[in-house]
Amino acid sequence: MRRPPILTLLLLCVAPAAWGQGASGDRRLDPLAGTCVIKPHITVQLGSPVSGVLSSTAVDRGDKVKQGQVVAQLESSIEQATVALDRIRASNDAAVKVEQADLELVQREADRKKSLVEKGIANQNSLDELETKVREGQLRVRQARTEQQLAGLTADRSERALALKQIRSPVDGVVIERKLSAGEFIHEQTSIMTIAQVDPLNVELVLPLERYGEIKAGMQGVVHPAAPVGGAYDAVVAVVDPVIDAASDTFGVRLILHNPGGTIPAGVRCAVSWKNEPMVKR
Repeated sequence: MRRPPILTLLLLCVAPAAWGQGASGDRRLDPLAGTCVIKPHITVQLGSPVSGVLSSTAVDRGDKVKQGQVVAQLESSIEQATVALDRIRASNDAAVKVEQADLELVQREADRKKSLVEKGIANQNSLDELETKVREGQLRVRQARTEQQLAGLTADRSERALALKQIRSPVDGVVIERKLSAGEFIHEQTSIMTIAQVDPLNVELVLPLERYGEIKAGMQGVVHPAAPVGGAYDAVVAVVDPVIDAASDTFGVRLILHNPGGTIPAGVRCAVSWKNEPMVKR
C-alpha cells in the first residue's frame, strides 16, 4: 500500500481548525475567518502614588476584589499621628469663644456709653473709643474663625496624605499576580500587584481586509469559547478599528461580553458567529 505524502497528512491535521459552524448547524470552510481571543476588560498594574515601605497586603493571587477595597497598606504611623493632632486642632473652638466673649463685653460697654452720651453725661470721644474696640473685637472673632477653618483644611490634607498610604482597587476584578510582600520598599514606578476586570470581557477579533465594512458597532454576535470552556454567549460590537494593518491586511474588532460571576475565563481562544453567517474560526 502506498503511503500518502507527508504534506497530505499535515493538511488533513490542520484543515479542521479552519472550519466553522454556520447558523444552520452545518460545518463549512470560512475563507474569511480571523482570530479571536477573550481578554480582560481592564488589566491594572496597581502601584502607589507615594513612596514607602509596604506594611501589609490584604489579598493574594486569585482573590476577587471590589472597587475601592483596600488591597495593600503602606507604613503610616506618622501620618496617623498627624491626622489625630490636626483633628484636635480643627475641633478646638476655644479661641473663637474667648474672642466672642470679649466682643460681647465691649459691645455692652459701648451700648451703655452711647446711652450716657445721648443724655449728655458722657462725651462722644469715649464712645468713639469703645466703638473702635467693638470693630477690633469683630475682626479678632473673624480671625479666630478663619484660623479654625484653616485647621480644618489642614486636617483634611493630613487625612488625604494618610489615604495615599492605603492602596485601593480601582475596579471590580480578580488579582492575577502579587509582586510585592510586606516589608518591601515601594516607589512611584513600583507595581504591587496586577488586577484584571473580568466582567465584562473584551472579545478581540482580527479579521481580514475583505470583511471591512461588514461589521458595524452595535452588531450582535455570539461568542463560542474554545473547549473545554465551551458554550455560546451573546456579545455586542463596541469597536471597529478605523485603521487597517497594512502589513497583514487585517483590522481589529472588539466585542463586549458580559461575564457575571466570572464563569468565563479570560485568555481563551474563541469563535464568533453572526446571524446568517458562518462562524469566525478560532
